[in-house]
Amino acid sequence: MSVEIDKLAVVHPDAQIGDGCKIGPFCTIGPHVLIGSNSHLRSHVVVDGCTCIGSDCDIFPFTTLGIQSQDLKFRKGNVTHTYIGDRSIIREFVSIHSGTEDGTKTQVGDDCALLAHAHVGHNCTVGNHVIMSHSATLGGHVTIGDYANIGGLSAVHQFCHVGKAAMVGGMCRVIQDVLPFTIAEGFPAHMRIINKIGMERAGYSKEEIAQVRKAFRILFMRELRLEQAVEQVQLEFQDVPGVQLMIDAIASSQKGLARPESATFEINVS
Repeated sequence: MSVEIDKLAVVHPDAQIGDGCKIGPFCTIGPHVLIGSNSHLRSHVVVDGCTCIGSDCDIFPFTTLGIQSQDLKFRKGNVTHTYIGDRSIIREFVSIHSGTEDGTKTQVGDDCALLAHAHVGHNCTVGNHVIMSHSATLGGHVTIGDYANIGGLSAVHQFCHVGKAAMVGGMCRVIQDVLPFTIAEGFPAHMRIINKIGMERAGYSKEEIAQVRKAFRILFMRELRLEQAVEQVQLEFQDVPGVQLMIDAIASSQKGLARPESATFEINVS
Protein backbone atom coordinates (compact mmCIF):
# COMPACT_ATOMS: atom_id res chain seq x y z
CA MET A 1 0.00 0.00 0.00
CA SER A 2 1.25 3.45 -0.87
CA VAL A 3 1.60 6.48 1.40
CA GLU A 4 -0.28 9.63 0.42
CA ILE A 5 1.54 12.83 1.40
CA ASP A 6 0.04 16.10 0.31
CA LYS A 7 2.45 18.38 -1.55
CA LEU A 8 1.82 21.09 1.07
CA ALA A 9 2.88 18.85 3.99
CA VAL A 10 6.42 18.99 5.43
CA VAL A 11 7.62 15.51 6.34
CA HIS A 12 11.23 15.02 7.41
CA PRO A 13 12.96 12.36 5.30
CA ASP A 14 13.98 10.45 8.44
CA ALA A 15 10.38 10.12 9.68
CA GLN A 16 8.94 6.60 9.39
CA ILE A 17 5.49 6.59 7.83
CA GLY A 18 3.59 3.29 7.67
CA ASP A 19 1.84 1.82 4.65
CA GLY A 20 -1.55 3.26 3.81
CA CYS A 21 -1.05 6.49 5.76
CA LYS A 22 -2.50 9.76 4.54
CA ILE A 23 -0.73 13.01 5.47
CA GLY A 24 -2.86 16.02 4.65
CA PRO A 25 -1.90 19.58 3.74
CA PHE A 26 0.13 21.77 6.10
CA CYS A 27 1.08 18.88 8.39
CA THR A 28 4.59 18.99 9.88
CA ILE A 29 6.31 15.72 10.80
CA GLY A 30 9.65 15.74 12.62
CA PRO A 31 12.66 13.46 12.06
CA HIS A 32 12.13 11.17 15.07
CA VAL A 33 8.48 10.37 14.39
CA LEU A 34 7.06 6.93 13.67
CA ILE A 35 3.49 6.57 12.39
CA GLY A 36 1.83 3.16 12.07
CA SER A 37 -0.02 1.90 9.04
CA ASN A 38 -3.32 3.33 7.81
CA SER A 39 -3.29 6.38 10.07
CA HIS A 40 -4.73 9.62 8.73
CA LEU A 41 -3.46 13.09 9.59
CA ARG A 42 -6.11 15.29 8.05
CA SER A 43 -4.37 18.69 7.93
CA HIS A 44 -2.38 21.21 10.03
CA VAL A 45 -1.15 18.46 12.38
CA VAL A 46 2.24 18.95 14.07
CA VAL A 47 4.09 15.86 15.29
CA ASP A 48 7.45 16.52 16.89
CA GLY A 49 9.97 14.96 19.25
CA CYS A 50 10.44 11.21 19.70
CA THR A 51 6.83 10.33 18.99
CA CYS A 52 5.27 7.02 18.05
CA ILE A 53 1.69 6.97 16.71
CA GLY A 54 -0.04 3.60 16.27
CA SER A 55 -1.98 2.17 13.37
CA ASP A 56 -5.44 3.21 12.15
CA CYS A 57 -5.47 6.52 14.06
CA ASP A 58 -7.56 9.45 12.86
CA ILE A 59 -6.01 12.81 13.75
CA PHE A 60 -7.91 16.01 13.04
CA PRO A 61 -6.66 19.52 12.20
CA PHE A 62 -4.60 21.72 14.50
CA THR A 63 -3.46 19.02 16.89
CA THR A 64 0.05 18.99 18.37
CA LEU A 65 1.58 15.66 19.37
CA GLY A 66 4.90 15.05 21.13
CA ILE A 67 5.62 18.73 21.60
CA GLN A 68 8.10 19.68 24.34
CA SER A 69 6.72 19.64 27.87
CA GLN A 70 5.44 22.92 29.29
CA ASP A 71 7.01 22.00 32.63
CA LEU A 72 9.57 24.69 33.52
CA LYS A 73 11.85 21.92 34.84
CA PHE A 74 12.44 20.75 31.26
CA ARG A 75 16.09 21.15 30.29
CA LYS A 76 17.34 21.67 26.78
CA GLY A 77 18.86 18.47 25.47
CA ASN A 78 16.52 16.13 27.37
CA VAL A 79 15.31 13.29 25.14
CA THR A 80 11.72 12.45 26.01
CA HIS A 81 9.05 10.34 24.36
CA THR A 82 5.38 10.24 23.42
CA TYR A 83 3.42 7.09 22.58
CA ILE A 84 -0.09 6.99 21.13
CA GLY A 85 -1.79 3.61 20.64
CA ASP A 86 -3.75 2.10 17.79
CA ARG A 87 -7.19 3.14 16.54
CA SER A 88 -7.34 6.34 18.54
CA ILE A 89 -9.36 9.38 17.46
CA ILE A 90 -7.76 12.74 18.22
CA ARG A 91 -9.96 15.71 17.43
CA GLU A 92 -9.28 19.38 16.70
CA PHE A 93 -6.76 21.36 18.81
CA VAL A 94 -5.85 18.44 21.07
CA SER A 95 -2.37 18.74 22.59
CA ILE A 96 -0.31 15.82 23.94
CA HIS A 97 3.03 16.83 25.41
CA SER A 98 6.14 14.76 25.83
CA GLY A 99 7.79 13.88 29.14
CA THR A 100 9.90 16.31 31.15
CA GLU A 101 12.88 14.47 32.64
CA ASP A 102 15.40 12.85 30.31
CA GLY A 103 14.19 9.43 29.13
CA THR A 104 10.62 9.78 30.40
CA LYS A 105 7.44 9.44 28.41
CA THR A 106 3.80 10.39 27.98
CA GLN A 107 1.55 7.55 26.88
CA VAL A 108 -1.98 7.24 25.47
CA GLY A 109 -3.38 3.74 24.95
CA ASP A 110 -5.40 2.04 22.23
CA ASP A 111 -8.96 2.88 21.11
CA CYS A 112 -9.08 6.25 22.86
CA ALA A 113 -11.17 9.26 21.85
CA LEU A 114 -9.77 12.67 22.71
CA LEU A 115 -12.32 15.30 21.76
CA ALA A 116 -11.64 18.88 20.71
CA HIS A 117 -9.27 20.97 22.86
CA ALA A 118 -8.44 18.11 25.24
CA HIS A 119 -4.95 18.29 26.77
CA VAL A 120 -2.67 15.50 28.02
CA GLY A 121 0.20 16.96 30.03
CA HIS A 122 3.75 15.69 30.38
CA ASN A 123 4.40 12.23 31.84
CA CYS A 124 0.73 11.23 31.85
CA THR A 125 -0.34 7.63 31.40
CA VAL A 126 -3.74 7.21 29.74
CA GLY A 127 -5.15 3.68 29.44
CA ASN A 128 -7.10 1.97 26.68
CA HIS A 129 -10.67 2.88 25.62
CA VAL A 130 -10.49 6.22 27.44
CA ILE A 131 -12.75 9.11 26.45
CA MET A 132 -11.68 12.69 27.15
CA SER A 133 -14.49 15.08 26.31
CA HIS A 134 -14.21 18.64 25.00
CA SER A 135 -11.53 20.67 26.81
CA ALA A 136 -10.80 17.98 29.41
CA THR A 137 -7.34 18.65 30.85
CA LEU A 138 -4.79 16.40 32.52
CA GLY A 139 -1.96 17.97 34.50
CA GLY A 140 1.46 16.36 34.55
CA HIS A 141 1.99 12.81 35.83
CA VAL A 142 -1.74 11.97 35.86
CA THR A 143 -2.77 8.33 35.46
CA ILE A 144 -6.08 7.41 33.81
CA GLY A 145 -7.32 3.80 33.91
CA ASP A 146 -8.84 1.80 31.06
CA TYR A 147 -12.42 2.68 30.04
CA ALA A 148 -12.41 5.88 32.10
CA ASN A 149 -14.48 8.85 30.92
CA ILE A 150 -13.25 12.40 31.63
CA GLY A 151 -16.05 14.94 31.26
CA GLY A 152 -15.91 18.15 29.29
CA LEU A 153 -14.23 21.24 30.78
CA SER A 154 -12.89 19.17 33.67
CA ALA A 155 -9.34 19.34 35.01
CA VAL A 156 -7.34 16.64 36.77
CA HIS A 157 -4.58 17.89 39.07
CA GLN A 158 -0.97 16.74 38.78
CA PHE A 159 -0.17 13.24 40.07
CA CYS A 160 -3.84 12.28 40.55
CA HIS A 161 -5.17 8.87 39.53
CA VAL A 162 -8.57 8.20 37.95
CA GLY A 163 -9.30 4.48 38.10
CA LYS A 164 -10.57 1.95 35.62
CA ALA A 165 -14.10 2.56 34.26
CA ALA A 166 -14.45 5.64 36.45
CA MET A 167 -16.24 8.76 35.25
CA VAL A 168 -15.36 12.36 36.01
CA GLY A 169 -18.34 14.63 35.48
CA GLY A 170 -18.26 17.76 33.38
CA MET A 171 -16.57 20.88 34.81
CA CYS A 172 -15.02 18.95 37.71
CA ARG A 173 -11.85 19.93 39.55
CA VAL A 174 -10.15 16.68 40.49
CA ILE A 175 -7.54 17.22 43.21
CA GLN A 176 -7.59 13.73 44.76
CA ASP A 177 -7.74 10.18 43.45
CA VAL A 178 -10.97 8.80 41.98
CA LEU A 179 -11.32 5.06 42.61
CA PRO A 180 -12.05 2.56 39.85
CA PHE A 181 -15.72 2.16 38.88
CA THR A 182 -16.91 5.34 40.59
CA ILE A 183 -18.50 8.58 39.38
CA ALA A 184 -16.97 11.81 40.67
CA GLU A 185 -18.66 15.20 40.46
CA GLY A 186 -18.24 18.62 41.95
CA PHE A 187 -15.75 21.40 42.58
CA PRO A 188 -13.65 19.89 44.03
CA ALA A 189 -14.78 16.50 42.80
CA HIS A 190 -16.10 13.84 45.20
CA MET A 191 -17.03 10.26 44.41
CA ARG A 192 -20.80 9.82 44.48
CA ILE A 193 -21.85 6.42 43.25
CA ILE A 194 -20.73 3.38 41.25
CA ASN A 195 -20.51 3.87 37.47
CA LYS A 196 -22.88 1.06 36.49
CA ILE A 197 -23.01 1.96 32.80
CA GLY A 198 -19.26 2.33 32.60
CA MET A 199 -18.75 -1.08 34.18
CA GLU A 200 -21.22 -2.63 31.74
CA ARG A 201 -19.34 -1.10 28.81
CA ALA A 202 -16.11 -2.51 30.21
CA GLY A 203 -17.62 -5.99 30.20
CA TYR A 204 -18.50 -6.53 33.86
CA SER A 205 -21.46 -8.71 34.79
CA LYS A 206 -24.46 -7.67 36.92
CA GLU A 207 -23.13 -9.75 39.80
CA GLU A 208 -19.71 -8.09 39.65
CA ILE A 209 -21.32 -4.64 39.56
CA ALA A 210 -23.48 -5.51 42.58
CA GLN A 211 -20.44 -6.67 44.55
CA VAL A 212 -18.48 -3.51 43.74
CA ARG A 213 -21.48 -1.43 44.81
CA LYS A 214 -21.70 -3.26 48.14
CA ALA A 215 -17.98 -2.77 48.72
CA PHE A 216 -18.30 0.95 47.99
CA ARG A 217 -21.05 1.26 50.59
CA ILE A 218 -18.92 -0.46 53.22
CA LEU A 219 -15.93 1.74 52.42
CA PHE A 220 -17.71 5.08 52.57
CA MET A 221 -21.30 4.80 53.75
CA ARG A 222 -20.81 3.35 57.21
CA GLU A 223 -19.38 4.87 60.35
CA LEU A 224 -16.08 3.06 59.98
CA ARG A 225 -12.56 4.35 59.72
CA LEU A 226 -11.21 3.71 56.25
CA GLU A 227 -8.67 1.21 57.58
CA GLN A 228 -11.45 -0.77 59.28
CA ALA A 229 -13.64 -0.62 56.18
CA VAL A 230 -10.79 -1.86 53.98
CA GLU A 231 -10.21 -4.83 56.30
CA GLN A 232 -13.89 -5.74 56.20
CA VAL A 233 -14.05 -5.46 52.41
CA GLN A 234 -10.94 -7.60 51.99
CA LEU A 235 -12.48 -10.34 54.11
CA GLU A 236 -15.88 -10.24 52.47
CA PHE A 237 -14.82 -9.80 48.83
CA GLN A 238 -11.38 -11.41 48.68
CA ASP A 239 -12.20 -13.32 45.49
CA VAL A 240 -13.70 -10.38 43.58
CA PRO A 241 -11.11 -8.85 41.18
CA GLY A 242 -13.00 -5.58 40.75
CA VAL A 243 -13.16 -4.98 44.48
CA GLN A 244 -9.50 -5.89 44.86
CA LEU A 245 -8.69 -3.29 42.20
CA MET A 246 -10.38 -0.66 44.37
CA ILE A 247 -8.47 -1.81 47.45
CA ASP A 248 -5.18 -1.68 45.56
CA ALA A 249 -5.98 1.86 44.43
CA ILE A 250 -6.65 2.91 48.01
CA ALA A 251 -3.39 1.36 49.20
CA SER A 252 -1.31 3.06 46.49
CA SER A 253 -2.95 6.49 46.68
CA GLN A 254 -0.55 9.35 47.29
CA LYS A 255 -2.95 12.26 46.78
CA GLY A 256 -5.68 10.96 49.08
CA LEU A 257 -9.17 9.96 48.00
CA ALA A 258 -11.96 12.15 46.66
CA ARG A 259 -14.25 10.78 49.38
CA PRO A 260 -18.02 11.12 49.08
CA GLU A 261 -19.75 14.01 50.79
CA SER A 262 -22.42 13.24 53.37
CA ALA A 263 -25.06 14.48 50.93
CA THR A 264 -24.38 11.44 48.73
CA PHE A 265 -25.14 8.89 51.44
CA GLU A 266 -28.89 8.76 50.79
CA ILE A 267 -28.28 8.12 47.08
CA ASN A 268 -26.19 5.05 47.80
CA VAL A 269 -28.22 3.71 50.73
CA SER A 270 -31.36 3.72 48.63
